[in-house]
Amino acid sequence: MDVLKKKINNVLVTILKTDKFKSVAGRLYFKTLVTKEMITKRWILRSILLESCKKYNTSEKLYKKSLEEYDAYFSSSSQRVGNYEITSFSFSSLIDKYTKEGNLSEVVNTFCEIVFNPLVKNNAFDEDTFNVIIKSRKNILEKIKEDSSSYIERMVLKELNQNKPYTFMSEIKYLDEINRENLYQDYLELLNNSEIELVLAGNIDFNSDIIKKITDNIKKNKIFNDDLLIKNDDEKESKNVIQKQGFGTQNIINQVLYLKNVNDFELNYVAPLYRIILGGGAFSRLFKVIREENSLSYYSFARLEKDDALMFVIMGIEKENFNKAYDLTLDVINGMKTVSEEEVKNAKETLITSLLETQDRILNIIGVYYTSKLFKLPNNDEIIKNINKVTKKNIEEFSYKVKPGICYFLKGE
Repeated sequence: MDVLKKKINNVLVTILKTDKFKSVAGRLYFKTLVTKEMITKRWILRSILLESCKKYNTSEKLYKKSLEEYDAYFSSSSQRVGNYEITSFSFSSLIDKYTKEGNLSEVVNTFCEIVFNPLVKNNAFDEDTFNVIIKSRKNILEKIKEDSSSYIERMVLKELNQNKPYTFMSEIKYLDEINRENLYQDYLELLNNSEIELVLAGNIDFNSDIIKKITDNIKKNKIFNDDLLIKNDDEKESKNVIQKQGFGTQNIINQVLYLKNVNDFELNYVAPLYRIILGGGAFSRLFKVIREENSLSYYSFARLEKDDALMFVIMGIEKENFNKAYDLTLDVINGMKTVSEEEVKNAKETLITSLLETQDRILNIIGVYYTSKLFKLPNNDEIIKNINKVTKKNIEEFSYKVKPGICYFLKGE
């Protein structure tokens, strides 16, 4: 796969050129520094844009149009990565060879209608569309308590340093502040004060008319130079245990781990291997000790959020097993100061296999490329070489930089 780059209308356009797929896909990224309110606003904004547009003013009409274009695919997402909020809009379509001449160009026309020609009147979003999206999203937020896994994640973040962007989340209090007018102003903010990049994948070239169709709509492009990564070097270690009564049937432990004073190599290559050995599957230490040897959990795993310099150990248990499970978890984490060559070898194989599997879908290729760019990573071949450079000693030294934070225990009914 060749990576081709060119600035067109002040927009960086990247083509991931490959003939592996019968389709072409594109994703338009809008990146900006995150605020607490922005998380909720962009969640609503990208949903409204994908619901309808001026030309296809109902969800039914827009859906029918996608079917007419040989089931073209349109999607959107909004996520926080470190200190930034990234909203993106995507499309994918079979190439004309498998549909009809001009179909791909027509798909991109529809994509541009969705992103750049929203259903707006008098500087406000359409009332019916707005009300539908607000009601559905409010319902989602109100029902989070019923999902113990989602609820505990939010409760844990509320106990951490509220000045850190990783504690920002969609909330009803911000949802209630959104109206049709200020959401439209946020849409203009998205267009005019974001760092915008277009990434395409498939067998296309820069002379394709679809590139100009998209970039002609972009009038401004801001460049941000602030750090992507959040640091926790000054966060205090803690053995504080918080126990709360939940609303579901599950009893869940969520142990916070801070990654302190880590360098880029450790964050990008050592930390993922450490996570796999600690809690990355049926051969991990957490699985063996907590589940197999002591029969204390239904599941146990570790999750790495490297942009936040955080790791979480999560497990589902019976209430009466909490004290023993908690103590054993800390023992397992402390025991990571010594790992075996066999564990390192297995972790490398697992991580490399996972990396290669991301190349199986065309939109995944775009996502992996953009994420790698954010973290200033090389191509996949170089990433695999760097993974294989990690030694047993690297992982053992890294373990001293993993510091326990709070442990949150959510009790089921």
